[in-house]
Amino acid sequence: MGNRLELQTELESFTKPAYFQPPSNVKMTYPCIIYSKRSKLPLRADNIVYKNTTAYQVTIVEKDPDSTIGDRIVEHFQYASIESTFIIDNLYHTIINLYF
Repeated sequence: MGNRLELQTELESFTKPAYFQPPSNVKMTYPCIIYSKRSKLPLRADNIVYKNTTAYQVTIVEKDPDSTIGDRIVEHFQYASIESTFIIDNLYHTIINLYF
């Protein structure tokens, strides 16, 4: 598992731009990826934390209802799953839980 900048680079290989916790005044272009930190997942053994993995919520926003960006991201990352999909203002959103 890597740091956030490595994750940024990997996400941008699927589509650009990728925004990390963007403020509300950012003008976004579509398709895009929006991601933010959620929590840490501590892995324990013998009452000791030996690894902390960061959880991210990744949202893909796009105009194409048949896009495969979300599916390709889930296939690429070992610890990723699609949580939900929905439509707002004719934009298709796919929410992915990702541990990186």
